[in-house]
Amino acid sequence: MPQKSPSKFFKYQTYSFILVFLGICALLVYMFFDFLNSMLFAAIIAGSFYPLQIYIERKYSYKRSISASIVCIIILLVLIIPSIYIIVRLSQEILVFYQNTKMIFTEDNINKFFFEDHSYTLVLKKIFEFLNLEYNRTTIEEMIVNSLKSVSLFLFNQINSMVGNVFSFLFQFFIMLIGIFVFLVEGENLKKFFFALLPIRDEDEELILIQFNKMNYITLVFNGIGGMIQGFLAAFGFWIVGIQSLILWTVIMVLLAFIPLLGISLIYVPACIYLLIVGNYISAGFLFVYCTLVALITENWFKPAFMGKHVEMNSLLVFFSIIGGMSVFGMAGIFYGPLIISLFLTMSKLYKKKYKPLLER
Repeated sequence: MPQKSPSKFFKYQTYSFILVFLGICALLVYMFFDFLNSMLFAAIIAGSFYPLQIYIERKYSYKRSISASIVCIIILLVLIIPSIYIIVRLSQEILVFYQNTKMIFTEDNINKFFFEDHSYTLVLKKIFEFLNLEYNRTTIEEMIVNSLKSVSLFLFNQINSMVGNVFSFLFQFFIMLIGIFVFLVEGENLKKFFFALLPIRDEDEELILIQFNKMNYITLVFNGIGGMIQGFLAAFGFWIVGIQSLILWTVIMVLLAFIPLLGISLIYVPACIYLLIVGNYISAGFLFVYCTLVALITENWFKPAFMGKHVEMNSLLVFFSIIGGMSVFGMAGIFYGPLIISLFLTMSKLYKKKYKPLLER
């Protein structure tokens, strides 16, 4: 019986080892799958706050574990505790919003807005005719109530899924905080381990990691600050015109402000329409002008001034990356979408510059 050559035997051993190793990796991912989101957010937050840790470590000559603990306490006080409070309050705000809004859309208000002699009434009738719908009070009332019910139910389910199991909710936050600490303390060792493990050049891996941290910093810090500016300023306008459930609208607008082009307009434009329905024309005009100015100044002055040349992606690409990310990952897609696109663009450049020429030889 012919013996296998050593080279072929070595290949079989290598392929077998790789197969077993990939199986172990798959089991590892399966085992920690429930904590995957927590660990990914831990990596994103740790990468964003890493410069602060380095600053504390160098300025006060602390050990890495002590500086990492200080940064974790700052993250806990600035991000995590306020987030828990806001999420718990949101579930209450959503119920109040649904009840209050249902009371506002009375028969008199619907008749006043949809059936009195307005310039837009003819346009609305044409739209209903095109959609093969009857233009009457019953149809419009059903559409409004069903829409409100759908939006409220969606928001309530999203929040309720997070706080429904309080133990799981708090446990995920605890895991994330531990993950942040581990990434801050052992980040360099983890980097060396994965750099040695992956079959990619070290300089290319370093470039990918730099792009990963840069995109996280931009999304979490610059977009986060920009989102809070837009959300809080727009909420101030909501308070002036007397719109209730301010915590709910502030949180939603802060999150939507991450989305370029549309952003907070997804909230304040319907709010202006609502004010028109109830007859507050001056308030509707003020809110529209005020929130539009807030959005334009933030998007066209604050973000370009602070981001500078950090972002090389087109606004439309960022927009579609966030929408695509949210459709797959939910609200976490606000962070994951731009990150995935950014890594794809970075690796595409590396492929065209270094790896494609090698394949063409």
